[in-house]
Amino acid sequence: MNIGYIGLGHMGGALARRLQTFRPLHVYDLSPTAVTRMTAAGATSCASNRDVGRACEMVLLSLQTSDQVRAAIFGNNGLIEGLQPGSMIIDQTTGDPMATRAMAAELAARGIDLIDAPVSGGPPAAEAGTIAIMVGASEAQYARAEPVLRSITSNLFHTGVLGTGQVIKLANNLLNAAQRLLTLEVMALAVKNGATPERTWEILVKSSGRNFMLEHTVPKHILTGNLSQGFTLGLMHKDVRLAQEMAMNSGVPMFFGGLVQALYRALMNEHGAEGEVNLCVRMFERMAQTKLTPEPLNSDTEANIHS
Repeated sequence: MNIGYIGLGHMGGALARRLQTFRPLHVYDLSPTAVTRMTAAGATSCASNRDVGRACEMVLLSLQTSDQVRAAIFGNNGLIEGLQPGSMIIDQTTGDPMATRAMAAELAARGIDLIDAPVSGGPPAAEAGTIAIMVGASEAQYARAEPVLRSITSNLFHTGVLGTGQVIKLANNLLNAAQRLLTLEVMALAVKNGATPERTWEILVKSSGRNFMLEHTVPKHILTGNLSQGFTLGLMHKDVRLAQEMAMNSGVPMFFGGLVQALYRALMNEHGAEGEVNLCVRMFERMAQTKLTPEPLNSDTEANIHS
């Protein structure tokens, strides 16, 4: 069986490289550099989404939005022009489950399966084979996709029917988004009242308030001042917005979620949608009139993380 991968960016590239170590891939991305990186590892380059579809029976996608997924499948030179009945698309995008279900229905009429398999853990976990993948699919579809996805990681979870992988991923990302802001707010409180950032982190990460932000992001990015993490404020706001829309459509009150969405909207207004997500630390430093990060080594450091 020939396998394709479309979307070789920060996250998709790491997933594809991990998969490529076990299974040869046909790949496509709008970035020639990303494609070259994969072909250097043995992948076969394709000229379009359509050409990936023509060459493969199973295609994985990792894009930024469900709109981009729709364009890759149904747009000009899209996958739909190349895929044959009986093929499968595995969407690893953190997307809109309603949009995914709609696309799956359109594809099913053509005899093509679409399942969702978003991931959590970041590119380092993808490269290490420890990333979590949550799969929304029927039992038969999951059985078909499982051997391929297990080439990426052993942390594979069948979440239930189509779309539930993205449902859980959006719930996770809302929780992560909220923890990020609350962690920085609490650290600013401690530092403003005499504690050092380093000792505050050292104690919190061993205490009952510990979380992913404390365990991973604070030591690697906040305390070092290297705010670049490869994830933007725009993408975080998108995930929070989709979670809020899901809550509205299903009648779930979201007391904290609405505030989190508003805060990320304000951060995007200040730093731009392409600004690094860790720039949120600047808001808490400014409002508390304290510092959680060391001073940048040069004047270009802060500018670079906005692009």
